Amino acid sequence: MGKWDREQKAKEDKQQAKLNPKSPSFIQVKQETKTDILQIHTGTYYCPFCLHLDKIEKYLISTKKGYHKGLGKCPECGNQMQFKSLTAQWTPEEFAEWAYGYSASGYWQKVPFSKFNSRLRQIGWLERFWTRYKQLKGSDENESYTEYADRTQREQAIEQGWVQE
Repeated sequence: MGKWDREQKAKEDKQQAKLNPKSPSFIQVKQETKTDILQIHTGTYYCPFCLHLDKIEKYLISTKKGYHKGLGKCPECGNQMQFKSLTAQWTPEEFAEWAYGYSASGYWQKVPFSKFNSRLRQIGWLERFWTRYKQLKGSDENESYTEYADRTQREQAIEQGWVQE
């Protein structure tokens, strides 16, 4: 076996040890952190898309190596979400801010709107959620260039006294 063959075999060897000069054995050991989601979180949680209420076990995604560590899947609407979004303890206003921030990435395409609205009403968040969401949406609206030009021209005309308000 030549040098080139050994190098190619070494590249393909996924279990190859990596050396670390600071380690007593000079072998770098990759630390693997394992957390059990079922031990950390107990109780029931709302899906951030359809507001389905269920236990954490119902949101788990089964993989070959156990359960997915970062994502959950709603048993009702089928949308996937990060566990930090699923387990967050939000006020209605904070949830509206999260939904508004997500809306640029397709939040409202994932949401069954009539079910979402009726569940907001059931949990008593409807008015507070939509008030905050509309505030955020209103503050971010950009006027078109034509609207901007018309407005500035009107303001200048009023300043110069050519037009009265």
